[in-house]
Amino acid sequence: MGKKILILSPMIVIASSMLISCSNGDEPKEVSAKAELQQEEKASLKKEIKQAKEYIRNKEYSKVSDLSTKVYNRSGKVNQEQFEEFIILDSIASVFESNLAYVKSSNIGDIPLDYKGEFKSQLNQEREALKESLINDIAKKDFKTNNYSYTKSYQPEYYLSLYFTSMKSYNVEEYTYAYDIIKKIPNSYKGIYAEDIEMAKNQIKRKSDEITGEWAEQERKERVQNTVPQIGMTKKEVINDTNWGKPEDIKRTTTQYGIEEQWIYSGYRYLYFEDGKLAVIQD
Repeated sequence: MGKKILILSPMIVIASSMLISCSNGDEPKEVSAKAELQQEEKASLKKEIKQAKEYIRNKEYSKVSDLSTKVYNRSGKVNQEQFEEFIILDSIASVFESNLAYVKSSNIGDIPLDYKGEFKSQLNQEREALKESLINDIAKKDFKTNNYSYTKSYQPEYYLSLYFTSMKSYNVEEYTYAYDIIKKIPNSYKGIYAEDIEMAKNQIKRKSDEITGEWAEQERKERVQNTVPQIGMTKKEVINDTNWGKPEDIKRTTTQYGIEEQWIYSGYRYLYFEDGKLAVIQD
């Protein structure tokens, strides 16, 4: 028995050493290498974030766009917070660089309202200038020169941009699309141009309903052109929903079972109704 204990003792010592090694924080080489690789990627992205800030300070905005291609290609391999930080910087650079209202407004939407970074002051100036441009365009009823696209988090710019886009479409007679846009503005909206928006909403809806009705009537006519009478149809369905339409003459016969009607059409075609339903077709 004593000999067995002596033989097993070295094995126990080895196992214990392995446990102690793990408890001291030692990791397998593969895990350690992966962690180092991840750390290198994070460090690389930090450098690019730093570089992007430098480009913005120097007003070299297009160079941020060049950096963005590299960063976006690695979006699944980098720290998410760093990736989001770079997206904000890329959007800020686009806002500062472009003279187009659409580009500015759509990129502003990618920047959090509570942004407190280095470029906050300049960004607020850009936002206020763009908002003033939107309000002025609406005041002048100039729905051609610019385009605006805000996210819902930006108010009142978001609703004003919906109104602007809707009127732009309305003026080129895209009534249905215009109504789809303006109806996103809730009836409870009481901000700037609220009365104008309400009047426009009603006006655009009327036009949209007219167009929708015309489309529906056109579709009905196209359907009727390819539809022949079917057994069981009512008189109204034959007239309105088939290409036979109204008859040239009608003959009625009263029997003990009810009233039978013979509808006469050109080309020796006949329809026979019993109790108001089509019972026989002869053509």
